[in-house]
Amino acid sequence: MVDLLIAVVAVVVLIAVAVVLVRAKHLTRTALSAALAVAVVAAGTFAVSLYRSQTADDEQKLPKVIGSAPAKQGLGTAVLKVEIPMGTGDKYPQGAMWLQPPGPGADAYTGDISLLCATPGKDEKVQNCSGGDERIWSAEPLEGRATIGVAGGDPFADPAACAEGNGVKYQDGYLQLAAGKAYCLHKTGDDAEVFVFRIPSFPAEKPLPARIDVEVSVVGL
Repeated sequence: MVDLLIAVVAVVVLIAVAVVLVRAKHLTRTALSAALAVAVVAAGTFAVSLYRSQTADDEQKLPKVIGSAPAKQGLGTAVLKVEIPMGTGDKYPQGAMWLQPPGPGADAYTGDISLLCATPGKDEKVQNCSGGDERIWSAEPLEGRATIGVAGGDPFADPAACAEGNGVKYQDGYLQLAAGKAYCLHKTGDDAEVFVFRIPSFPAEKPLPARIDVEVSVVGL
């Protein structure tokens, strides 16, 4: 806004100089030089101010990228919060998560692991985890892209908690989850890099869970 006002003032000055030059019958060389100098300065000020005002408007129109889940720092390990939406088209509410980089899948089946909610005693023909149903949460690698195991401690503080020597057993199938407990994952074909995650608390939305929040980190053994 300020730049635009400066541009307007510069135009007024240019007009005033032009009027003086047109109406003046006799100008000394010094007066003419001064008038031309003022005109040049005013023209330059107008051009620069107009450009800056247009540039500022363009910047204001740009979309702002805001991190909805900033990483936390814990003993040298960055912990990222990932919000995973639950699908609504299946009888079992579920969502998927990619490990590298950590993030939600495009749908319940696009990712490295699936997070699923089931109800004891109900099968896939009726809606699970609805209303007052008891909820059991589980994780399962998708299409053999990962293996998963229960951590032998807190891998967010000590990566060795994911070492098989500490009793961690990796599997490529279903694993029931407990709130607050940590789990270790390997991408298939790469045992050198370890991904760890935990779910601080399971969602309580009714009639169905809408999303699940997961804390994820990458550690090395």
